[in-house]
Amino acid sequence: MKTRSRSLLALLLGGLALSAALAQQDPTELVLDPDMHHLGNDETPEWTEAPSSPEGSGLDFEFQTKANAEEWTLVYTQRNINDRWSIHVNGEEVIVLDPAEELVEVFQPLPAGTFLDGRNRFELRTNQPADDITFGRVRLVQASFREVLDLRAVRVRVTDRRGGEPIPARVTILDMEGQRVPVHYAASYLQQATRAGVVYSTTGEARFEVPAGNYQVIASRGSEWSMDDELLDLTQQALDAEPALLELSLEHEVDTRGWVAADTHIHTLTFSGHGDSNVEERMVTLAGEGVELAISTDHNHNTDYEPYQQRMGLDEHFTPVVGNEVTTPIGHFNAFPLDPADAVPVFDLRDVIPTVADMRAKGALAVILNHPRWPTHEEGPFGVIELNHFTGASKGAPYTEYPFDAMELINSCTAEPEPMLLFEDWFSLLNRGERVFAVGSSDSHTVGEPVGGGRTYVPSATDEPAQIDVDAACRAIAEGRTSISMGIFVTGEVSVAAEGERQAVGATVTAGVAPLVAHLRVQAPSWVRPRQARLIINGATVHEEELEVEEGSHSDLDLSFTLPEDLPRQDAWCLWVVTGDGAGGEAWPLSNDYTLGATNPIFLDLDGDGAYTPPRATAQDLVAETGLDLRALRGRLAASHPAVVYHALEQVRALQAERDRRELEALGEATAADPDSMEAFLEGLAR
Repeated sequence: MKTRSRSLLALLLGGLALSAALAQQDPTELVLDPDMHHLGNDETPEWTEAPSSPEGSGLDFEFQTKANAEEWTLVYTQRNINDRWSIHVNGEEVIVLDPAEELVEVFQPLPAGTFLDGRNRFELRTNQPADDITFGRVRLVQASFREVLDLRAVRVRVTDRRGGEPIPARVTILDMEGQRVPVHYAASYLQQATRAGVVYSTTGEARFEVPAGNYQVIASRGSEWSMDDELLDLTQQALDAEPALLELSLEHEVDTRGWVAADTHIHTLTFSGHGDSNVEERMVTLAGEGVELAISTDHNHNTDYEPYQQRMGLDEHFTPVVGNEVTTPIGHFNAFPLDPADAVPVFDLRDVIPTVADMRAKGALAVILNHPRWPTHEEGPFGVIELNHFTGASKGAPYTEYPFDAMELINSCTAEPEPMLLFEDWFSLLNRGERVFAVGSSDSHTVGEPVGGGRTYVPSATDEPAQIDVDAACRAIAEGRTSISMGIFVTGEVSVAAEGERQAVGATVTAGVAPLVAHLRVQAPSWVRPRQARLIINGATVHEEELEVEEGSHSDLDLSFTLPEDLPRQDAWCLWVVTGDGAGGEAWPLSNDYTLGATNPIFLDLDGDGAYTPPRATAQDLVAETGLDLRALRGRLAASHPAVVYHALEQVRALQAERDRRELEALGEATAADPDSMEAFLEGLAR
């Protein structure tokens, strides 16, 4: 690809053509390039602001101006900046473009001495010529950055309401129409992460600048804490005034003692190569959202957060885990923990068994299938194998087995309008006997997408975020001793009789004479409204309960339900799912307009033999006992779980197909000597 350049003659002619227009403009503003350009190597008809065909891999032109003795401001428009693009003036790098996927207008200050009297040269360069972007509408304003944007300085202090000490937090800045506004950075890079309408701070103090106006400022710290907000009037503040100060406080409303909040799916631009959050900014957002077990999962990269965390002084806020989103032709898998010095797991195979085996060989204690219905329900891994929601059957390859430990039921950055669809996939695997458990994650690639929006709660011997036992946590995830959350935190247990010893998720409970009781605790911060709890056995809802939550108060509900006495005396699994209203708005922007919490299963030994048998194995036993005596099988299935009935039907159909195949082969052999005689063959089919 060729670099785009312009001749001096072209610039002079362009300058003559623009002279009349410039005469009507502010004389301190110079249009350097009025056009938008498509740079890269692919067609992009969806980007209507620039030609769909790429023009090259950079820009290079000359322009006339005077030397600047004070700060001036460069203005330009950009889209889809993922790799490193930089602006050079007279051979010196002056700006590295901020990562951003949207079409945005950007203002950047340039110091005194950047420009020369007379001819100057502008260049846009990249380290990745294949990266497709649009760029242009370049203007030079002969005024300072703060003057051009009419900026006012703001300080926001966020403290813990109970103790008064400062805490890491997210600060969201909205205009009076509820939209996030451009925010300009005014603090140490290692203390903040800033995007449009969002400032994360590790110190409890956020410093930024916004144009004069009225704003709503919201402080938050993930889904365990309250939110606080204030209105901010900057219309009367002078341009050079001291920063306006807002004091906001948060309360830790959700009791998670004995549990730690993990995000099993986190990205950085630095190592994944897309999104907009570099690795240092990711450290800031993890602290600001209260994620305590942070599992790095950049694409095909073993990312180690620890050196960055230590350098930034954030050790106390979370325990990092080296992981990898192993990105393969048959799906994406998160594997952890891994050694950052090791080779990455193999990622080019088309068979799930050796793919996962290599992850385990490299040390992974937990392997998760990510977003199994992404990018669409049909194109995701479970769509490709045509997973049957009733029986878990599929067309096989490349998923002839399910060797991973868990699958994402919550991914807060992936749209799934129907909250129970992925659960139906999961239920079918549990009924089939697969030991595949649930995880929740964010899959955050950007600063603005809340890391920990979806999360997995892991049992822990310590509540200190810096002292979590990584191997123990990974084993708990792989063994299903966890619960998943998107705004709602739930814990579930089962006891034999109401006062019996309670068994937690992942355990097997053997039934006695006394009835089994399912227990549920539902918690949510004051800005989330849980609405409905469902107890599910073998994929079927056996109990629903509407939840009563006082408006504006945090939730802490204890529920219990005695399992029906007429429950079939066949082994089963049970779990709770709680759903609620969408929440958080721009202060907690997720891809789905609902909140959710769910437990992993507890296994019920209802036949009392001391072991758990899944529905498919129970159905196989029944069919083996009755064969194709459908009358006898019907009688046995009358007192069975629906999941057992579905699997029995699958088994009977398979046996019938095998019987028919054998009979057809026998008939074919009997008529082979006289292929023209069809009478015997047709009589055989009629029998």
